Amino acid sequence: MDRTFRTSTTTSLVRAFAIGGALLTGFEAAGLGSTVFAAETPVAQDAAQADRVRMVGDFLHYVLIAKPDLAEAAGQKLFASGITDGELADIVSENDLGDKVERSLRRGRGMAGVGPMVTEFEQRLESGRLDLARDQDRIKEAIGMLDGSLRAQMMGKRRLIEAGEYAIPQLLDVIVSGRDPQLEIRVTSVIEEIKRQAVLPLCAALPEVSPSVQVKVCRMLSNIGWPTAIPTLLDVATTRGTTPEVKDAAMTAFRRLGGTSTDVSFAYTALAKKFFDEEQSLVAYPGDPANMVWSYGPHSGLVRTPVATSIFCQVMAMRNARAALVADSSNRTALAVYVASDLRRENQMGVNESDPFADDAKYSPQFFATAAGSSTARSVLAMAIDSKDTALVRDAIEALGMTVERGRMVAAGGRQPLLECLRYPDRRAQYDTALVLGAAMPEKAFAGDNQVVPLLANAIRATNDSYAAVVASTEEDRNSIASKLSKIGFSVIASGSSFYDLESEINRANGIDLVIVQGDASTAVEAVGQVRNFARTGATPVLLMNSGADKIAMDREFAGDRGTASFINGGTDAQFESAVDALMSVAAGGRLTEAESMTYTRNALQTLAGIARSGNGVYSISDAESSLLAAMSTISGGMRLLVAEVVSLVDSEASQQSLLDAALAAGGNEQVALLDYAASSARSFGNKAADRQVDALRRLIASSTGEGNARTADAAGRLYGSLDLSPDETVRLIAE
Repeated sequence: MDRTFRTSTTTSLVRAFAIGGALLTGFEAAGLGSTVFAAETPVAQDAAQADRVRMVGDFLHYVLIAKPDLAEAAGQKLFASGITDGELADIVSENDLGDKVERSLRRGRGMAGVGPMVTEFEQRLESGRLDLARDQDRIKEAIGMLDGSLRAQMMGKRRLIEAGEYAIPQLLDVIVSGRDPQLEIRVTSVIEEIKRQAVLPLCAALPEVSPSVQVKVCRMLSNIGWPTAIPTLLDVATTRGTTPEVKDAAMTAFRRLGGTSTDVSFAYTALAKKFFDEEQSLVAYPGDPANMVWSYGPHSGLVRTPVATSIFCQVMAMRNARAALVADSSNRTALAVYVASDLRRENQMGVNESDPFADDAKYSPQFFATAAGSSTARSVLAMAIDSKDTALVRDAIEALGMTVERGRMVAAGGRQPLLECLRYPDRRAQYDTALVLGAAMPEKAFAGDNQVVPLLANAIRATNDSYAAVVASTEEDRNSIASKLSKIGFSVIASGSSFYDLESEINRANGIDLVIVQGDASTAVEAVGQVRNFARTGATPVLLMNSGADKIAMDREFAGDRGTASFINGGTDAQFESAVDALMSVAAGGRLTEAESMTYTRNALQTLAGIARSGNGVYSISDAESSLLAAMSTISGGMRLLVAEVVSLVDSEASQQSLLDAALAAGGNEQVALLDYAASSARSFGNKAADRQVDALRRLIASSTGEGNARTADAAGRLYGSLDLSPDETVRLIAE
């Protein structure tokens, strides 16, 4: 009966609007159009709104009864109507459709034929809810409704709860003003129902408001029961000048929230560590591009500063660690959290993102990482390893290499995070570690010392080639993904239907940079678990390729794993490359570039040369011999001479003969340099040349006559003498 009445009413409104539209033309000709239009517009708006409410209801209904064709048609009609995201969210909110929407979305995400439409509906609804939440005029109106009828109060309360933390500034203003005790009671109830999203704004205000308001805020925080408020409550309670009433209210709330230790610095440090660990419960809107950092001014009240969600947790970790250091300047854990968060904040900041607090920093993150000393750098490295943050691991290794005394680089006792990095599942982190340990020249053996020189040897041949593994159920899918990867410079070293099938091939490879997993939600969860539990891939970036319906679920599932991201099947090659680059940037600091590979080669050769010359008893340069000799035949240009320099320091027949072969086959300035390196080897380790090489050297000397060949002849002569060969050849040349 009611539905018939509503339909009849809507039809009448539409007809009235049509009649009004026909009359409008005539009135416009008489100069009265604006008056008629103003009178008819509300009717048109009511009719359009009723129509959109019906279309939203139809779409949800057809999804719930599993009629994908009808749901698709209803969705297309809804979006074709020009409905905005805000209007969609308003319809869902004002018509109590929240539960129905959730049931429809759960059912529709994987439904064939309507899945993409359901995804679009969900994304637009979330966007609309965000728009409404930020509408301060709407929030003001909702607060006014709290003084209205029972129905108005219910609607206003619902709007404010949906607005979440965005409503707190105006709600708190009501309490601070104290002008309307009845409204204040209702506002307090709303704040407490907003729950955890109200905590950070209230904590920002608590130290700054009057004692009477402080007591009220403490009680609200106590009733909300969210432990994020513990440090602020303890800080206020122990601050000199706090009134007895405020102190009592703050300590009551502190204990109710689970506070035990009365060390303010410790409390702030514990919260800073939670932010560093990026616990999602601390973020009001994890799916939004930005979240709010709150402050309070005596005249401005609560002020929100938007910060990119990618760095929000790190900004908050820094703020809490700073508060901990203000409370206790000797708190070394807080110092490490601050340094680690500062470095990570810089690493995670997107190209198009900005940090509004960056201008406040007088020094760079790298300055604090080194100035804080080696003990702090070691703690930062341990935190980075535990969180599998590859970019931060590399930053901490660099800081440790610049600050620690060589004798203490591998000092016994306690955790040795630098040594753990010899097996960290990222080849660049392993190279960085080997470079630091190789340059340290420790005098005593240590766990893992036999890995340093081989890693440096691998770094010599470091290239900007990238390696990937692929998990997909069918061979066709695996080949398709391999083709995509090949186009963007990846070589697939292993592929199969299960990650367990790939482990042996990954073990044989010289590192792996990316894992691709294609499948549904359950397949992805299982595969990521296997990747993270395998020693060689524990920190390797994982890209999940799935349907649009699964993407939302996957983003939620792995929200706390910066090394995992999702990509919708069917995207273009450019979109795929962009997704890979974005993931690699966040998870590993980007892909290895050609410039980086050349830097690794040069630094590894210089470090190996230092090891060879030092005669260090811990390291053996012979462990790098096979890689050095391979590099002699694959590397060219100036870098090849660096290789030759190190080879000349290796006491073996193979190394000296490799230098001789290279020198005899070269020409010009390179030949002169290689002849001298071969001579250096002979002077250091004696003659290890083969007879064929000696004969070839004699021929070179014989042919190196004339003014243009003087430098070659001189170098060949130095080599000939260094080999301590018979002077007969020299006598013959003199006689001739």
